[in-house]
Amino acid sequence: MTHARVWAGAVVFGLLIALVLLGPQEQSVGVAGADSAVKKVECDNGQTLTDALQKAKPGDTLQVTGTCQERVIITTDRLTLDGDGSAVLDGGGGGPTEFEGVVTIDGAHGVTLTGFTIQNGPGEGILGRHGAAFTMQHTTVQDNAHTGIVVSDGSTADLSDTTVWRNANGLDVFTGANAILRGAISITHNLGVGAFANGASILEIRGADVQVNNNLVGIVVLPNGNLTILAFLSSTGSTLTVDGNGVGIFLLGGKLPVFTSSTIKATNNGIGILANNAAFITNASPVGSGEFVIENNQIGLSFESGAGSSFQGGPLTVRNNGVGLLADGAGTLTIVSDPLKPSSIVDNGTDVDLRFGTRTTFEGVTIGSIICDATVLSRGTMVCP
Repeated sequence: MTHARVWAGAVVFGLLIALVLLGPQEQSVGVAGADSAVKKVECDNGQTLTDALQKAKPGDTLQVTGTCQERVIITTDRLTLDGDGSAVLDGGGGGPTEFEGVVTIDGAHGVTLTGFTIQNGPGEGILGRHGAAFTMQHTTVQDNAHTGIVVSDGSTADLSDTTVWRNANGLDVFTGANAILRGAISITHNLGVGAFANGASILEIRGADVQVNNNLVGIVVLPNGNLTILAFLSSTGSTLTVDGNGVGIFLLGGKLPVFTSSTIKATNNGIGILANNAAFITNASPVGSGEFVIENNQIGLSFESGAGSSFQGGPLTVRNNGVGLLADGAGTLTIVSDPLKPSSIVDNGTDVDLRFGTRTTFEGVTIGSIICDATVLSRGTMVCP
């Protein structure tokens, strides 16, 4: 008996040593299997996303099916919500109200939403606030009473392959927030403004084909806001098309800097690009410069109330508009053509119409016709007659 007890004690002691040395690795496998980080939420079978979010831990993936009739708040970091292309989050309608999202991401970082339709919010479809950081992919945001997507309060959003349509307004980025657009982005048929950038915020196009069509106003860039394509290699080849809006791009104190090979088209709008006390800028960089095509608008480019431009590189092509370029009380307009990529303002009803103290420098730009009043100062290869 004594020898048996000694032998048994030795076995137990050996097992304890093994657990100390090897146990954590084995135990972690057991825990992962028992408490999987992938959890299903079947809204059509009575489950709710609200309940799943209350139990979620950082790193979890919630696979959502069916239609969830609820509004949810996400406060957990590194959470993925996967709708697999068919799940619907429905806010139940009502409104309009402000700062009430169908999905509110409140200060959480590393959140991903993919494969959803998010609709019928009384306020916003998606609301990022209090420094949230989230990614949205393959998602449609529609029929919300205030704004489809709001990125606010120092939050950041990375949006790819997303449709934002039939909302009161489409996308709003403000109060030190940033949104990056990638892939195929469609912002169309919103009742008011397709997209806003204001309040020291940036709306950046990076490797995207962005269509902003058939809104009352396509894009509004307010003071301290920037609509930009930066000089990243990944931004090369980006496109922005504003078509069929009352105003395509409205720079109301904001800026439009473009620093890489990309194409911006303003077509079939009342005014293609309207700058009021704002800056319209494109400059050559080591990775190229922006090409602007402005055509078939009532007015192609309109500068007023001290607005200016610094356009170098390009090309800039302004054609088939009622008026190609109108400057009335503008600041200084500088358009310098690259000999290898010549710019032109031709074949418009009136090509260039300059008024009320505007100052211009046109270098190497082909202009079909130009009219000026007596207060205009011009220089370069094309001057007032």
